[in-house]
Order: sequence, then C-alpha cells, then structure tokens
Amino acid sequence: MKKRIVCLSMAIIMLLSSLVLVSCGNSEPEEGTVTRMTVDINPSVEFMVDDENKVVSVTALNDDGSILIVGESFIGKTPEEAVELMVSIAAETGYLVEGNVEANENTVKISVSGDTKYAEKLLKDVEKTASDTLKELDINGQIEKAEALNSEALRTLALSTSLYTEEELSAMTDDQLYAVIAQGRVETALLLTEEMRNAYYSAKEYEISFAEREEVAKVIESLGGLYTITHSAYKISLDLYSSAITKLDELRYDLLVSPESEYQKSLVKLREAKVDLLKQKTYVASLEVNGEEYVSATATLQLSEENYDKALAAYEELGRQANAAMEALIAQLRQAEAQLIELEDTLFDENIEAKLAEKATEMEANLNAAKDAFFAEFEAAHAEDITAIEKSLLEKKQELKASVKGNG
Repeated sequence: MKKRIVCLSMAIIMLLSSLVLVSCGNSEPEEGTVTRMTVDINPSVEFMVDDENKVVSVTALNDDGSILIVGESFIGKTPEEAVELMVSIAAETGYLVEGNVEANENTVKISVSGDTKYAEKLLKDVEKTASDTLKELDINGQIEKAEALNSEALRTLALSTSLYTEEELSAMTDDQLYAVIAQGRVETALLLTEEMRNAYYSAKEYEISFAEREEVAKVIESLGGLYTITHSAYKISLDLYSSAITKLDELRYDLLVSPESEYQKSLVKLREAKVDLLKQKTYVASLEVNGEEYVSATATLQLSEENYDKALAAYEELGRQANAAMEALIAQLRQAEAQLIELEDTLFDENIEAKLAEKATEMEANLNAAKDAFFAEFEAAHAEDITAIEKSLLEKKQELKASVKGNG
C-alpha cells in the first residue's frame, strides 16, 4: 500500500538528513542530533539525549530497569545527572551493594552512541560521574565501557519501535535511526514494561495498516458502477484482515499483559525472588568476612541465587510459549494481508490508481490523524493495566528500599 499512497515517511527521512549532519571535531552536540546512552547495572536503562544535552526519554531495557525508573524524574536532566540518579537509586534498592563485596560485583556498564568528539567527551563525563557517585556512597565498584549498538542492531530496534519499513530504515544513517528510536521512546514514555510497549507497537502497526486500506476502500466505493464489485471483494478481504488483527491483539493481551496470565504471575514470583536475593546479598555484604554468621548467610545467599535463576527460567519459558502460541495468528494475519495485496495488484486499474493519486493528500491527512490519536486510544483502553503496572512496580521498589534499610 505504501507504493500507492504518497506518505510523509521519505519527507521525514529527508528532514532527518538535514538535521543530523554531525561535525566530528565538535565537542558539543550539533543541532538536531540525538545520542543514545545506556547504563547497565542489571537494571538496564536506555537514555535518549537531545542536542541540548538533555534527556528526552528513559526506557527500561529489562524488568529490573522498570523498577528502578518508576516514579523518578529523569526527563530534562543532563546525562551526568541521570547517571548520578540511577546509580543512587540502584544503591537505595540493593542493586549496588555497600560493604564486603568485590568491585566486579558492583559493575556499572555505560555505552554512548557515535564516534564524535561530543560522544567521546560525554562518555568520559558520565563514567566520571558514575565513579564519583560510587565513592560518595562508599560503594566498592567499577565502571566499564559497553559497546553501542551497531547499524544492523539499530535498524532492528527502529523497526520494532516505529512504522518505518525495512526499506526506509535501510536508507537511513545511524544518526537518523537514533532520531527515529527517540521519537518512539518519547511516544511510549508512560508504558513502563516491555510487554506493554510491544503490545502498543504491534497494535499500532496493524491498526494503521488497516486504516490505510480503509481509506483505499472508501475511494473505490466512491467510483460506484462496476467498481461496486471490486469494492465488495476488497471489503471482504479487509474485514478478514481486521478480524485477524483483533484476535492477535486479544491473544497478546491474554498471554503477556493481563495480570491473570501465567506469564504475569511468573513475573510476580520473579520479582519476589529478586527481592529476596538482593536482601540476602545486602545482608552478607554487611557481615564480617569469615565471621560466625558469614558462612551460613553465604549458604542462604546461594539458595536465593538458585531460586532466582529458577524463577527467571520459568518466566522466560512462559514468554517463549506465549510467542509460539501467537505464531499461528500472525500467520493468519499475514495471509489476510497477502490476499489484500493480491487484490490490489490484480483488480486496481488506471481509474482506481488515478483516484487514489487524486485523493492522496486527503488520505494522508486522515492517516496522520489516526497515528496521532492512536496512543490516546491505547492508553484509554489499557488505563487500568497501565496504572496497575505502575503501582506494582512502585510497591516492589519500596520493598527493596525497605530491605536495604533494614540491613543497614
């Protein structure tokens, strides 16, 4: 369909091209650039930084990251301030441990995208900030440089967080890809977990594709006469496509998002195991090495680690099972989409093509309105889930803080 409708994607790519021309000799970000920074303490968190050296989005890259960022204000901070806050919260919640631990047990890994002078300076600055913060907190730790995503990995990430096609993304530079990713991250800022973001991106992709084809159906219907038959055949296939989209969205919710799903129940157990593990780790670190309680506490810590590993394995296995269960519906959806494409290739004559070209601007405006309205619709449909997720994460965060204080 994108070959038939004049869309804004290429225009946006051209705009991005004009914005992200970076001077390698400049230690300040050039106008329009976006930089991706990740901080991994396991919690793992991604920060997108704008051309004013301010954080514009913060995204948890794992469940521990969701616990760490919930209820915090990272947006608008400098990267250095964001790193300082993250390290401090990680210490408060037991992910970084004070006491008798080796430095490699408190490792902070940081990556900064790009090979510009600005990126080089930023990495040094945030590494120093992280190191200074560890010292201020009296935590024996170490800072490591992590590799930024390569071009292929960036395109994969951008494909999963935007409506751009593989072809469009393959024509973009790394800097343009960072801008696309940042746009998607800002859009989904309220969705704290990967499951909710995946549900959103999937629903948006298919719903906008359906809306695009609905616009086409309206154009065919407006031609009347003999084109009524063409419209009828196209509408039947479009209804099958819509039905497949709805079924997939419902199954994804039931298997991965619903609090009643086995997957979410296993996540609750995983978080409980993590609280127990961090609590025990903090307690062991507070003891005198080889003291009377140290040996038994270390043995208990090992059991906590084993329990956590089992809970993690169960959680990941349920995720694999859920994705496998969705494959059949995804295949049905692809089949329905293929039928629509076949109809477009075989039934659309010069009159339909001409009418589509004539209505292109109007159709594009309607599609853009649908894109702009989609998040509000998704948020309204999942308001209770979004609120429940935030509440659950905050409760777990407070529980972690309380356990750290209790061992302090």
